[in-house]
Amino acid sequence: MGIPITIVSGFLGSGKTTLINQALETAEIPEKEIFIIENEFGETGMDHELLLHTKEQVLQLNNGCMCCSLRGDLIAALTDIETLTQKWGLPLSQIIIETTGIADPQPIIQTILTTPTLKNRFYIDSLLTVVDINNVFNYQNEPVSMKQMMLADRLFLSVKDEGQELDVSKVLKQVGLINPLADQLFFSHTSPIEAKSFFKLNKFQSPITMGETDVGHLELTINEEQETEHAHSREHHAMHSHHSHGFEAISLTTEVYLREELLLRWLDWLTDTHQERLYRFKGIIGIQGHELMIAMQGVNQQVTFSLTPLPCTTTKIILIGKQLDKTAIQKSFDHLCNAYD
Repeated sequence: MGIPITIVSGFLGSGKTTLINQALETAEIPEKEIFIIENEFGETGMDHELLLHTKEQVLQLNNGCMCCSLRGDLIAALTDIETLTQKWGLPLSQIIIETTGIADPQPIIQTILTTPTLKNRFYIDSLLTVVDINNVFNYQNEPVSMKQMMLADRLFLSVKDEGQELDVSKVLKQVGLINPLADQLFFSHTSPIEAKSFFKLNKFQSPITMGETDVGHLELTINEEQETEHAHSREHHAMHSHHSHGFEAISLTTEVYLREELLLRWLDWLTDTHQERLYRFKGIIGIQGHELMIAMQGVNQQVTFSLTPLPCTTTKIILIGKQLDKTAIQKSFDHLCNAYD
């Protein structure tokens, strides 16, 4: 598959560096086989070859990892890291990209997925977003924070003061509304997390699980926490959605098996129509002529499919984005399903 990349995002002061340091403390991967890229990926390019060879820029951390403080072009940075490790005779087992607090991780994802020289040598293992539990209810006023959360495969809920009173269920409901695709883990700033909760997760490409697509749960939390709009639903296919300041999480289900060519046509329409407004989507889909479910995952207009070991059952698709056209999505999904009535 190539070299795994773990992307760590989170708003300013949420605890990204603390999380990474904790993971490194318990990592089973040899320290010198891990590269950390601290990067804003701004517009100003730099000579990465010179940067990586400059002693002041190749930092030996207390745990032995090499940290490259890079700004500029991600393609050149990853290529140079691979070249240098080969030159030094070191295995390259893991790359961690830590974004700045105000950075949108989407361009990083797109670069890795769409660059021919990268996608065959590197792959995104997981996108981890650190959430400050003290500010989780304020994030809806910060578009970058919302996007960081909505793109995540796992949300680390940062607890800085273990003595503080916290309504855990309320916090979990809030982050679950923002991103029903991501699982959630609390982490304390005073004790290390287990490395297995950070490394080798393979969550970016993994199919959604039954828990992640529990429409009943989504509907319950929406009714309790948010104003919602419910579109037309039928006995065998339905949509549930939640929205906050234009951000959307939409869940689609159907009991019918879909024809592959019509599904692909529908996905083309969906991605072409919404483009950058469609942040992330996953599905587990029953296709006519297939005994096993097909897993689908996408970012913007990039879609990949894989075969699962699950027997065909209910199709579930979750869409996450901003200002998605819920009415048009429901209508088009109805047409897709009604082709078999």
